[in-house]
Amino acid sequence: MRSNAAGAPFVALALSFVFALSLLTAPAAAAIPSASTAQQLPAYLQGYRQGQLLCPGAALTGKVSVAIIDPMMATTDAPGDCTLSDMKAANPGTEFFAYLNIGAMRDAEPWNGVFQNSCADTAGDGGTRFAVTTSNPRVAKNPAGFVSYPGYPYLTVADLSPAYADACAAVARAILTTDAQRGTTSAPPARFDGIFLDDASMSPSHGQDMVDVGQWGPWANDDAYGRALIAAVKRFDATLTRTMGRDVPVAVNLGVYPAWSNQVNLAKQLASTRAVDFALREHVVSSGTGRPLTSTDMKQATAAYRGITAAGMPVVEHDYSVPLRELPSSAYRQGSDIGSSAPCLRDDYSLRTTIASVGKVRRTLDHRMTLGHLLQTRTATSRSMTATLSQAEPTCQDNAWDDDSAFEPVTAASVNTLDAQVVALTRAVTSGAYAIGDPLILNGVTVSRLSDGRVVAVNTTTATRSVTAHGLSISVPARSATIR
Repeated sequence: MRSNAAGAPFVALALSFVFALSLLTAPAAAAIPSASTAQQLPAYLQGYRQGQLLCPGAALTGKVSVAIIDPMMATTDAPGDCTLSDMKAANPGTEFFAYLNIGAMRDAEPWNGVFQNSCADTAGDGGTRFAVTTSNPRVAKNPAGFVSYPGYPYLTVADLSPAYADACAAVARAILTTDAQRGTTSAPPARFDGIFLDDASMSPSHGQDMVDVGQWGPWANDDAYGRALIAAVKRFDATLTRTMGRDVPVAVNLGVYPAWSNQVNLAKQLASTRAVDFALREHVVSSGTGRPLTSTDMKQATAAYRGITAAGMPVVEHDYSVPLRELPSSAYRQGSDIGSSAPCLRDDYSLRTTIASVGKVRRTLDHRMTLGHLLQTRTATSRSMTATLSQAEPTCQDNAWDDDSAFEPVTAASVNTLDAQVVALTRAVTSGAYAIGDPLILNGVTVSRLSDGRVVAVNTTTATRSVTAHGLSISVPARSATIR
């Protein structure tokens, strides 16, 4: 967490490499990033084996400021994989956060030892003790009769009790105080730097909001769930600080519907606790299938994330890259919806190279749009927002253990980080640039002047558009952004 004593300065610990935050003269002051030439963004690599992107010689080595990875990356689950020890040696400037789900529990993997991603083992006493039951027939349940997420019966919803928060802190402490296994190099032993809490939602979410399905569990309504989650995160942070004898960076995957003011207000309450160093927000400009969000959705998200960041919890925008599917390259046109039922791209598919190439171009354009949207979202009081470096949607990578001809290589990056516009937009983000004044909307393109004097244009349409603004003529590809 970040200390917030009255009249004392605080420093953003977890994202020191992301935001390069300077000391503040008062807790209520805006976090002001200093100039950075590192050109590094955080990366959410929680998917199975995605941490391999940070192995020696892999595509993202040396390019990531903060890496969120599964704790199993501290072990050698898959033959030939490097471990956290190798990754930290190859990425000395990167902070590594271990993924831990606070909203839901799952079975522990005995071969991973203490490096678990669940606060309690659903196959053990803890999973039963902290599980939630209900007589509401509209709520999803697993075979054991406990509430689970629809479509994910292996995830059991946690009760968010004080005892559960303490159990989470105990798991986190074990992870943080244990050396990673030796990997593929002679790297010295290494440990995780912080903890990332998934499913930190301001409502039960995942299709089980009580306004939709009715009351269930120990909470009276959605807001009561949100308040319980905030209390659990606050207690988790305090317990971890006490048992570790030092402050530990803590981040969350924030579940919030930007259109719902009550949830945004709850997120601001979480921010005010100073228990969280940053919050990841998924699906900022597109859905998980690649379908574009509407302009209304994006405007609501912009307002929400500005407010949450200004309240003291920087938001990190994250958009999953669209999976490469066995589809004609024409299906990768900007704005198309790629159904999740499509098969994974296979090595022996005749158009594999073509689709992979087109997919890489699309992912790079998508990433440009995320960065451009972020720059237009930032203001003087919310300039500490940032965005992740997009990585492949993990569905097909998850098949690696069973069928190594049906997945993208885990050491291959989704985005061309050398693309000139990606470089320029990333430089603007890491240097702390933000939008000045109201944007112009021209021909479906939103244009903003930035604090560093440059101009960024974001095109949310499905066709390339050209605009003239602030003395510049700018061409912007469909569903993308350009900075000049």
